[in-house]
Amino acid sequence: MKIQGVLFDKDGTLIEVNATWVPIYREILKELCATDDAGAEALMQRAGYDPAKGKFAAGSLLAGGTTRQIAASFWPDLKGEAFEARVHHMDHGYTYLVRDKLTPLMPLEPLLIELRGMGLKLGVATNDSHVSAKAHMAHVGVIDHFDDIIAADTVAVPKPSGNMIAKFAEITGLPAASLAMVGDNHHDMEEARAGGAGLAIAVLSGNAAREDIAHLADYTIESVADLPALLRSL
Repeated sequence: MKIQGVLFDKDGTLIEVNATWVPIYREILKELCATDDAGAEALMQRAGYDPAKGKFAAGSLLAGGTTRQIAASFWPDLKGEAFEARVHHMDHGYTYLVRDKLTPLMPLEPLLIELRGMGLKLGVATNDSHVSAKAHMAHVGVIDHFDDIIAADTVAVPKPSGNMIAKFAEITGLPAASLAMVGDNHHDMEEARAGGAGLAIAVLSGNAAREDIAHLADYTIESVADLPALLRSL
């Protein structure tokens, strides 16, 4: 079936994950835990930060988990209202850091204009929260190019359940088999399979190397810059 819609993962696919999120999480943890850089990085290691490489490990919580999952790894003893307050603060309290650090992988608007010109519906499917994901896409000036922003808290179960593929199919009126899921982590490829997407397309612009992800994908490209040519070739 011809591809009629594309769902993009956000971090590592559209946004430079390490340049953006390593310094943001470091500052969040320094503030919330009253610690220094070393203490913050020790906490980050619980969720998949590799200090030797200065990046998040492929498949780790920091590379693709929800805010709640990441918060639970940082503060496993927090429960109830205290935990909920911490999650809310992580999602809502650090817009100033995002403004300073959020880094697109490339100029995104020309790419999205080209894809829309090919008649494609476009969406974002991220395990980030909805409020954060919308703010990030607005901050880099491309939110109007998406038919929907689907996040961990707008589906019953986040990636890789298949719920995000199903929701985008419902929103657009397109068959799931006409959708392509594009992402940099194994759960993006698993989301495609679980949701019955027509294509699972891996990009190597995040934390997963070719050997981590290519065997799970139908196609593997260096970055989303290569996506229009790939789709035209099919």
